[in-house]
Amino acid sequence: MTAADGASLSARTIRAGIWTVGARLSSRLIDFAVLLVLARLLGPADFGLVATAMTVIYIVEAVLELPLTFVLVRLPQVTDRMYDTAFTLGLIRGLLVAGLMAALAWPLASLYGDPRLMPLICTLALAPAARGLISPRMVIFEKALDFRRKGALELLGKAAAGAIAIFIAVSTGNYWAVAAGTISAPVVMMIVSYVMAPMRPRLSLADWPIFSSMTGWNFLSQIVSALNWQVDRLILPIYIDVTSFGRFTTANDIAGLPFQAIVQPTAVPLFSALVNAREKGSLVGAYLKACSGIVMLMAPVMCFIALMAGPVIHILLGPAWASGAPILAGVALTSLFVLPTVPMSALVLVLDRPRLVAFRSLVELAARVPLTVVGIIFYGISGAIAAKAGAGVALLLMTLYSVRSVAGIPIRDQIRSSLYPMVALVPAVAFLYGVPDLTQSGPYLYPAIAVVGMVYGMLYIAGLYGLWWVTGRPDGLESYLAGKATAYFRR
Repeated sequence: MTAADGASLSARTIRAGIWTVGARLSSRLIDFAVLLVLARLLGPADFGLVATAMTVIYIVEAVLELPLTFVLVRLPQVTDRMYDTAFTLGLIRGLLVAGLMAALAWPLASLYGDPRLMPLICTLALAPAARGLISPRMVIFEKALDFRRKGALELLGKAAAGAIAIFIAVSTGNYWAVAAGTISAPVVMMIVSYVMAPMRPRLSLADWPIFSSMTGWNFLSQIVSALNWQVDRLILPIYIDVTSFGRFTTANDIAGLPFQAIVQPTAVPLFSALVNAREKGSLVGAYLKACSGIVMLMAPVMCFIALMAGPVIHILLGPAWASGAPILAGVALTSLFVLPTVPMSALVLVLDRPRLVAFRSLVELAARVPLTVVGIIFYGISGAIAAKAGAGVALLLMTLYSVRSVAGIPIRDQIRSSLYPMVALVPAVAFLYGVPDLTQSGPYLYPAIAVVGMVYGMLYIAGLYGLWWVTGRPDGLESYLAGKATAYFRR
């Protein structure tokens, strides 16, 4: 691979990632607007009810993330029969999960002692069925590292769903607005996908063997991953009141927004980039750059949320939610352990080792479940947060050793790639530690946090580029952005 080829691949991947992240961020902001409206209109107790029902949706949506797209991306040639098989598998999966949700509605309503959960969960079961019918031919654009259409598709769906949900929430103050938004988003996306990538769907499983190996192991992995992320939400409502649970889930949703907006949309671009890198013999370097880039983007965001949790809660949800600030801070800090583990899934799929994804999830589950159960029983919400941290450490250790095993990347190199941006973050974090309590700023809270955020960002960028310059200006996200900035100012 020539230097020009490598630079071209890096630039295309970064452009694809930036566009996808921008589209996902915009769509998540719509979701977040709906969340804020519901939080203002319903209050913590009613919001806890919605969160209890949404726990099932989160698990189902995670299970739905089977790698049909990843399989198609890996294939050098995709036939109509392969598209038909992918469509049929998506339909079957959607219908099975929708039926499972409907079947679980009554037992969950009985377990949590609230009959309102049954019709709410049954209605929300329509969303997975619609999501499974999105046109498989959208993969054509992803194979070409063109993620603009996928981003536009999600934006259209979220915009329509957000408008419907916000209208219902404002006009009625009813938590059913969540159900309307959840269902309408995949329906709109399904319709628009066939405009962007037309195909005549046919039911066929003729090419099932192409999908079977990766689909089977990934299905197990996604089920385990869903339990990993939602086990605390399943257990907490049994041991704490619905108001406290509402604060906990809302704080988790705020802390999870950066992951949904930045990390999740990089999955397909990252996979495509690693496929190309493997073909060109640069897989190790591409993986280490991915690890460094994710930590570089996410660590400053999560540290700011953790250290400014009080003002963030005050601005977004209002003073009535102030007791949720320590929860938000704890959840944001625990996420730092997970950041270096994000690219592993794409790496092992590229290397055709999907069993490792399932095994990694099982290791995390084995650590998380006992820690969560014991922590919640004895310490409530604090125990749930501590369990997140413990499971994150276990996941990080497992990832380091697994990547060394399958790709031959030394643990030392993996740690160095993630520590690099963390070291650059030290001056910015030290500045935040010295900032007084901004919630006492009264009417000046908004400009105060804006100024603090700008100074924090400038210190981080200065530390990042200073460290980049000292280490010899290696190729990566910094060099790409520096080149863009130089070209802009030379105009």
